[in-house]
Amino acid sequence: MTPTAILATLALTGFSFSWSSLPAGSDTTGSVEVTVLIPEADLLAVSSDSGFTVFYEITATINGEGFLRRSNRITDGSFPISELLIFNSLESGSHTVAVTLKDLESGAAIRQEEEIFIDTSNGSLWSSGGVRITPDGFVRANGYVTLSWNVYIPETEEVPSGAYALLDRATDVVREGWLSADHSVEGVVYYSVDVALNGLEKGRYRFTVAALQGADVVASSSTSLGVLEAWDIWGDDSDETMSLIRPIATGHELRELERAGGIGDRNSVMADFWTKRDPNPATRENEYLDDYLLRLDRISRDFTTTGIRGINTDRGVIYAKMGEPDIIQDFPFELGYRPYVIWDYFTPFLTITFVDRDGYGFYEMVEGWDVVDRAFNSREEWSL
Repeated sequence: MTPTAILATLALTGFSFSWSSLPAGSDTTGSVEVTVLIPEADLLAVSSDSGFTVFYEITATINGEGFLRRSNRITDGSFPISELLIFNSLESGSHTVAVTLKDLESGAAIRQEEEIFIDTSNGSLWSSGGVRITPDGFVRANGYVTLSWNVYIPETEEVPSGAYALLDRATDVVREGWLSADHSVEGVVYYSVDVALNGLEKGRYRFTVAALQGADVVASSSTSLGVLEAWDIWGDDSDETMSLIRPIATGHELRELERAGGIGDRNSVMADFWTKRDPNPATRENEYLDDYLLRLDRISRDFTTTGIRGINTDRGVIYAKMGEPDIIQDFPFELGYRPYVIWDYFTPFLTITFVDRDGYGFYEMVEGWDVVDRAFNSREEWSL
């Protein structure tokens, strides 16, 4: 295969994985399903006669053992790519899963670890599926999720009560309640509940569901939940919203938000703001808004320095305007030079150099802002 065009960044930006477990009993062991999601920006796509191709490898261990490997070559595939890994014969308690994603085209690799839990069930004759979350993946802290879970009831047994708990990394319970039960199908009970996430801090959480007969847990399951920042891009706090949208807003739009009266007026102004940028108004989703929220996540995570928010740095502003660069070249230890980074964009063509002049991780743009503004304004109107 002869590469003819590079389409994605050479630097892995991070993948995500979630998990769902089934419990261990007095004479049985538990299991866990690990779902790895790979975004398009994480793989180097190259062009060949058969189309654009990505080639990657996923390896995973649990407690440093139980090595699993998946490798795949996908041509013109849809993203995100999902891979399922299953670990069996696990004792109850906590375990550490380590997942490594390697791009076999560029050689870049990134590793993540997550603590998973295998619950204990007292019902040896009971069984269940794994609890599922909708939507899966990461969810904003101003949204909600739906839990769904099915339990298979042994003959002569009554329908158990269903309960859930949401725990943070410190295993403190931050949400709890009862599950609604549907027993319309004989031998199976379907549990579900909607759980609001308002007020949660961003981070990793664990949902545990349990079927209870008195004080006994006869079936249970756990799964992970990733919560993202609930960015105020609707004008609830006008100063905060303006700071977040300033890189992509016109002066007129900022003044309009500033002049808006109460929260209702500000929400209306911002609704118009995002509607103007919706590339496909016929659908429920606003792809530009969804993408911009992900940009804010990345900006906060990677470009924040001591005392300066990521959105107020040169890299943060350009990332908000232009998104992920097609190529990132990092030169942290060039002899005789200050650390610097080069970002290349293909459409429109733009090369930006950032220099860490003082050696403290605060990178400043070398080029003038007029170069960036011309590139931003020359893009197809509100295209992603």
